[in-house]
Amino acid sequence: MGSIRLIYDETTHQFKEVGWWGQLNIEGTRKIMQGPLRYLLQGNTLYLPKDESVLREKHRLCWGRIRSEEFDFHDWLRDFAFDKVLDVNPLEYHTPFTGIGFGLLYSRRHMEQDEKRIPVREFIGQEIIDSIAKNPEVLQGLSKTDFEKLMAEIFARMGFHVDLYRPAKDDGIDFLAIDIGQNTPIIKAVQCKHPDIPTTGNKARTLPVTTVREIYGVAKANDLNGAIAITSSTYSPEAKQFADLKPEEIQVSNAEDISKWIMRYRWNKDE
Repeated sequence: MGSIRLIYDETTHQFKEVGWWGQLNIEGTRKIMQGPLRYLLQGNTLYLPKDESVLREKHRLCWGRIRSEEFDFHDWLRDFAFDKVLDVNPLEYHTPFTGIGFGLLYSRRHMEQDEKRIPVREFIGQEIIDSIAKNPEVLQGLSKTDFEKLMAEIFARMGFHVDLYRPAKDDGIDFLAIDIGQNTPIIKAVQCKHPDIPTTGNKARTLPVTTVREIYGVAKANDLNGAIAITSSTYSPEAKQFADLKPEEIQVSNAEDISKWIMRYRWNKDE
């Protein structure tokens, strides 16, 4: 019985020995989340390899755990050894099978709660998504926190890995959207704006170019791969023009885009 903690080196298809592990505070966790070592995080615990050369050479790494009783069931584990090139890539499995799991695969969704980063099954209930699909006006009635959760859930259904930050303490980022289908994960900062509807009207205010510049600057300051600005209202022509000048670095989406996303990703078909 028991388990083996290890690091899987996807670059070389080898298991690596853990050289250090420890708990991080939420600020330290956020810093790691925003870089190439993000898949060495399990919650707030960071695992680092004993072989530091793989860090210097920027190998693609994730932590792993194998329960020792699994050796009786999988031939490729019976000959387990660190630094041995594996004939089978464990990350090719669609989901972690009994007794083995990797940081890359455990959860597409993480959120911050009580100073910790935890995996969750969903960010917001299906009933809210169904309600908006049936009546788009329901979107405007969401709280700002639920609007952020809705956007995080939609991006997870698009195929991104998502890290949702704590409300009101996000440093300009509401969540990270990570595309892991590259040699190096593409990490983008997402900012969600859900303006209040004025009591004297029925339309939320248009957001200015300064809002788009803000999230663009935050992404740059954190060395991220780009930014996405989303609003349940609209962006000004100047904001759109700014985004059009840097299409690889900043994207803007409005209420019309959200309605299309709701209909397309209403059902969680790929999980």
